[in-house]
Amino acid sequence: MDYKATLWRKALERRGWKRIDKYRLPNELIEFHIIQKGRLYSGRCIGAHPIGDSTQPGSIAFVVTRRDLMAEGVWRLSRDGEIGMNSRELPYQ
Repeated sequence: MDYKATLWRKALERRGWKRIDKYRLPNELIEFHIIQKGRLYSGRCIGAHPIGDSTQPGSIAFVVTRRDLMAEGVWRLSRDGEIGMNSRELPYQ
């Protein structure tokens, strides 16, 4: 487990985000940040039913549901916005 990733997650939890592997995702629009394979994936989806195939790398469902590949992840309810996802470099490197 990457210690910097854990510190990043805990900082977000102090601001109201929830740990993705600790809570069941609701059937509502959520925002998420997930560190997977050295990249930060951020986006919005319907928590209980993410878009795409959970076996297809690069899909929202793959990133959100493959908790075995996650280093860390957080989510919170989203008020509005479009469903989608982007990937970028880690914020703490």
